[in-house]
Amino acid sequence: MQSQSSAVELSNLGKTGYVCLYRTTFPLPPTWESLDALSKANQQALGSGSSDILKAIQTFNTSPNPSMNAKQFQALILAMVMQESGGNGNVVMDKQQSHGILQVQVKGEQPATCDPSGCTYDNYLKMLQQGVYGHSGTGSPAAPGIAYWLGSNSTGPALRAYNSGSVIDRFDYQRVNHDSQGRPTSTESYVSDVGNRLAGVTPDKFPDKQWLSHICGFEPVPPEVGS
Repeated sequence: MQSQSSAVELSNLGKTGYVCLYRTTFPLPPTWESLDALSKANQQALGSGSSDILKAIQTFNTSPNPSMNAKQFQALILAMVMQESGGNGNVVMDKQQSHGILQVQVKGEQPATCDPSGCTYDNYLKMLQQGVYGHSGTGSPAAPGIAYWLGSNSTGPALRAYNSGSVIDRFDYQRVNHDSQGRPTSTESYVSDVGNRLAGVTPDKFPDKQWLSHICGFEPVPPEVGS
């Protein structure tokens, strides 16, 4: 059961700009914006690759979680793309370890990249496949994708696991690990960010990391960590 404050937060989600989501607060799939609405809202930010990215997302026509249908799963993928890369297939973060529009840390196989002449539909599809289904690679442990985490988790903890590698605290989806210098090793606001994107908060209304730290209390990640 949601607390009263959680219910208030969710009732404002997508209506007043960014809403800080804390602990286990996360919108349920029936309340998410549709894939069509999200693609239109983010079309300008996605740029020239928007139609190819959308077409590639629509190939994922089976949901890995019984609480969401295929269309809702596709909306989730697009929200993650906006969070991870804004649709820029050339982004490389996390000390050159994270690649593509879903910022996958590939183990044991080549990460999908854009052609020298520019990103194509096939490039985007491969990036999405690595981020959604994961990859094993010969002689290396599997690197799970979001579909793996959704197989045994609801959306909030699945997103935390995708961003951090595990669910650090099932009672607080914003909890992350820290390095020896006390710096977060993944993005505290990640689950809250994707929840807001699913509610329709567009890039032009999305706060920067300093705002998230000051208003929400989410600790900013080092620049090399990324989204």
